[in-house]
Amino acid sequence: MPKARNARTTTGLITFCIAASLWAAQAQAHAKLVSADPAPSATVAAPKAIHLEFSEEIAKKFSSFKLTDTDGNAVAVMTMKAKDAKSLEAMPNAALSPGVYTVSWTAVSTDDGHKMTGSYSFTVQ
Repeated sequence: MPKARNARTTTGLITFCIAASLWAAQAQAHAKLVSADPAPSATVAAPKAIHLEFSEEIAKKFSSFKLTDTDGNAVAVMTMKAKDAKSLEAMPNAALSPGVYTVSWTAVSTDDGHKMTGSYSFTVQ
């Protein structure tokens, strides 16, 4: 009887380890914001462009960001071709006035199709 119990325990442990590994791999497969220019919480001169870089390749068709001003009004931007498959880039249509701006982004991973969202603010002096 002890050998049968050990075999079940070992099988259960192996199953648990495989499930945990698969879950960890899936959790890693989401596109997360790794850098931005302007950076979160930065105080900068009016930027000519906004650049977001993610942890993995994103589906450009389903990924984007919007820029809003201190009052929550949308600021018009022109999407630009990003330097690689992990980035989004846009240029404000007009120079940004002093104030706080919020970048709200959506990134869809090409690896698994999961959608991630987030936002951050920066200040134009």
